[in-house]
Amino acid sequence: MIAILVAVKQELKPILRRAQAEHIVRQAHLDFHEGTLGGQPVALLALGVGKECARIAAEMTIKCYRPDLVITAGFGGGCVSEAGAADIVIGTEILELEEDRGTEVRWRSVCQPGCLHALDQFRGDFRVHYGRVITAEEMVLRAANKRRIGQATGALSVDMETSAVAAVCAQRKTDFLAVRCITDKVHENLPEQFNDFFVVGQLQPGRVASAVARDPRLFLDLARLGYRATHAGQTLARFLEAAVRQVDLPAMAARHAA
Repeated sequence: MIAILVAVKQELKPILRRAQAEHIVRQAHLDFHEGTLGGQPVALLALGVGKECARIAAEMTIKCYRPDLVITAGFGGGCVSEAGAADIVIGTEILELEEDRGTEVRWRSVCQPGCLHALDQFRGDFRVHYGRVITAEEMVLRAANKRRIGQATGALSVDMETSAVAAVCAQRKTDFLAVRCITDKVHENLPEQFNDFFVVGQLQPGRVASAVARDPRLFLDLARLGYRATHAGQTLARFLEAAVRQVDLPAMAARHAA
């Protein structure tokens, strides 16, 4: 089976609309949606924002399901001009940002997915890029920071969960893929309040409403980002459905057995 892990419900809902996954199983504090997507058995989970949520959820997923493949997916910020809005980035190497002092960027390589061959013949009406993906502790809100990180590390996209999931999968010897859909391009700033909108890894609409009440100018920025996220969510869901359809689970299992 394939486990697909995203951060927030806004990323999960478009996938659920394309999946037959009405069976919900609660494991600890996590709600897994079990069913099929693209003809493949899947377990779908919104694990929460950030590396700690991602690490705990990845451990629980592997313990409960022993999946043949874990796909960590979701939205990402573009770090290079080539990564446009709603483009798909598939990670060929997973990096973790250790420090960004402005004049110096430090990072480390976590691992490289061992099953990229699963999508090497992928075809579809998507703009797909293969390259490095980097994970940060907080959302990278400023365009200058995204650009600097991209130039220093060669990463195409930045997010907050991929490296944690990748590290768990590497330790547990579980195949994984990292898939990100770009919501904010490298030259675009995000609202400074954005990191305050999440509690225990999930978006809190009440906090958004309070921020807009304090600064009505924020409404247009959030509306534009919301529209972009809706489009990215639909694109990501379509891509995942098409991608898992071509994954050969028996062949992956046989490769491990050999």
